[in-house]
Amino acid sequence: MKSVLILGKGYIGTFLYNYLKSKGVNVKLISKSDINYNNYYTFSNYLLFEKPSYVINCSGFTGVPNIDQAETLKEECWYLNTKGPVETNKACRSKGIDYIHLSSGCIYTGYNKDYTEEDTPNLGLYDNSSFYSKSKHAYETLTGNYGMTVRIRMPYCSLTHERSYLNKILKFENLVETVNSKTSLHDLNSFIYYIIDNKVRPNSVGILNFTNKFPLLTTDVIKVIRDHNKIPDNKEYNFVNFTQDLGLKAPRSNCRLSTEKLERLFPNFKLSTELESLEYILSNV
Repeated sequence: MKSVLILGKGYIGTFLYNYLKSKGVNVKLISKSDINYNNYYTFSNYLLFEKPSYVINCSGFTGVPNIDQAETLKEECWYLNTKGPVETNKACRSKGIDYIHLSSGCIYTGYNKDYTEEDTPNLGLYDNSSFYSKSKHAYETLTGNYGMTVRIRMPYCSLTHERSYLNKILKFENLVETVNSKTSLHDLNSFIYYIIDNKVRPNSVGILNFTNKFPLLTTDVIKVIRDHNKIPDNKEYNFVNFTQDLGLKAPRSNCRLSTEKLERLFPNFKLSTELESLEYILSNV
């Protein structure tokens, strides 16, 4: 059976590990305290011993409580999102291991189009970018096309996890009316299992956007949650302008990502619409 090594015991890594384990996959989850996978020589030697079929990197800097923290912890952000993952990528490349790197679509902004994998980022290595976006863009620039770099955005699962977009909606009072692409972690888990179960070689894929089809307005998301009685009746929201009214230190990405490449390369994988994914989650939490 194919063996899978997941890097990072955070929100996404742990969620993926539990799912793959429930599917009977031979999967192992480690953190940097277990082995420094951001050091090329340390991780290369570990791979010689472990011999995984797939390495899935779910680690990185996200910031507490959000990416604004990257503006003051630039060195840490750069190491965790760029320098370290480049070394991880190189170690997998040196052993010919199928490598999946979970990254971010927060390197684009604007609603004039659905951004494809071929579009040059307009919120990355530029003066008006957040340092978080710069670090994600830099990783893509430095690693070329080795491995499959999966761009996700605004991940969500249940209403109870503090990192879930849905949970954040429940906590916030001020929101912005936008149509942002988002990623259901349930669909992401299913996709990664599809890759493993069908013995897909992800190293040939390169960059891949993974978000749900037909993203909804913020007010539409709230309506769906209310329809499932997950928001208190007395809960009110203020809709405000973005950076100024929310007091953010760093610019935010607001965009839609194209799923055309995903659907073209993997026609047998059913990608849910955002509405379908929300209905599934809210009916099963």
